Amino acid sequence: MAALVIVIIAAILLYTILSYMLARFCGMLLFEPPQKFRPTREQIVANLVREFASKHTMYSGADYDAFESWEKEEFVLDNYGTGIPAQFHPVQNAKACAIMAHGFGQNRYQSVAYAEIFRKMGMDVLLFDERCFGVSQAEHGGFSELEAKDIVALIEWIKKKRGDDSKIIVHGVSMGAMSGMNALALTDKIDYLIEDCGPARALEGALYVLHSMMPIPNPFMKRGILQKAHKLGLHIENTNPVESVGNSDVPICIIHGDADTAVPVADAEEIYAACRNSKSRLEIFPGREHAYSICDYERYESIIKEFLKDV
Repeated sequence: MAALVIVIIAAILLYTILSYMLARFCGMLLFEPPQKFRPTREQIVANLVREFASKHTMYSGADYDAFESWEKEEFVLDNYGTGIPAQFHPVQNAKACAIMAHGFGQNRYQSVAYAEIFRKMGMDVLLFDERCFGVSQAEHGGFSELEAKDIVALIEWIKKKRGDDSKIIVHGVSMGAMSGMNALALTDKIDYLIEDCGPARALEGALYVLHSMMPIPNPFMKRGILQKAHKLGLHIENTNPVESVGNSDVPICIIHGDADTAVPVADAEEIYAACRNSKSRLEIFPGREHAYSICDYERYESIIKEFLKDV
């Protein structure tokens, strides 16, 4: 009996130690992801091709060869000491510009399938690498807190490039969707926002994402995230995209899969309930997992076209 008690105590102690260490690692992963967690262009393209060949058909077979032939202007925009790697793809007589914000653990090439839709609609598109992903040299990311400020800086770049009357559409997926929603509180120059599977609150979103990657109960996870955020001067517990939405009159199109195991569909419903503009809409994709709504490409495209019909 004594031996069994010792084994149980040892197991609990080991679980506690491992949970604490894992929480600290996840805090680092969220804001300072190691290089191996920062996919290259080649890895994104290869993974998407494999996804397209699988049952998921994620990203609906974006044509990367055609994408590389688009006219483009590559640049790194300085935003208070942090460079934002971006590329601008103009079209003749553009009626608007769409800024594409990718998700956590991705890079600008995740945005290609979405960018194709806007380009076909006669819009300029601007893709960029969020902090600590792609070729970004940022010291750390902000899990949408800092990235929202980068979107604002890119909007100002577009306005200087295309004129103050140029309409701005922001499209974001997951973390990028949070970045777009957060940007609503920082600028009045966004005309339309499309948020795809973004969490209503950043801290909850971080816990969602990490739990989907490591579905083991961890009593230290929230503390580990907060400690790392505060050490970097971030305020993830106060970064709540749903509040920015609730204080904005911008029309918002909310897209979410009802089989999303990373961010509950309830978050989309809460965000929609906070929308003030009557043109806002909520589109639920049956059976689709996190960031997989684009698999239903024809419906996805038709939703965006209908939502932006007045542009």
